[in-house]
Amino acid sequence: MDDFSTYQGALDIFRKANWVSERENCIIGAIVDYSKSNEFTASMIGLGTLGMAGYLVGDVIGKERDLRISRLNEFLFVLFNFTETGVGIMPLQGGGLRINPENLSPCYDGFVYYYYQELSDISVKNYYRIRKSVKTITITLLNGNKLHFNVNMVEKALPYQNNGMVKFVGRYQK
Repeated sequence: MDDFSTYQGALDIFRKANWVSERENCIIGAIVDYSKSNEFTASMIGLGTLGMAGYLVGDVIGKERDLRISRLNEFLFVLFNFTETGVGIMPLQGGGLRINPENLSPCYDGFVYYYYQELSDISVKNYYRIRKSVKTITITLLNGNKLHFNVNMVEKALPYQNNGMVKFVGRYQK
């Protein structure tokens, strides 16, 4: 079983996906932000207009739109590896309310990577603009699609999180 509770373990996971750099690897754990997904928006609009039937129809339509944007929208947690050439995103499958290496395992079939030439923007902001311990990350692709994530500056189960986040925030915070 792959264990990403240590930096070396996380690096090994990205090594298996062939997304490791010899110079720079900035690995952080993140939560997919469903509040900005098409599935969430469509289901809430459907619920407000047509009740429970509208909620179910909106959920199906929204989920289909999200999957066209990225398969990452199927997962709740991901690991990032920002290198000098791009970003690799490893989805984590399993359950729980927090990033916990004991309950999560990498989904190699869902791994995606984007070279920086494929991205129009990476932005990091404070959560709701006031909470500095949690950051929102938005990755905008050249086609205009956006991927949204929430990241804690410190993750108890990931001792390397703080070092990676300090480096990442220093580069992309707006």
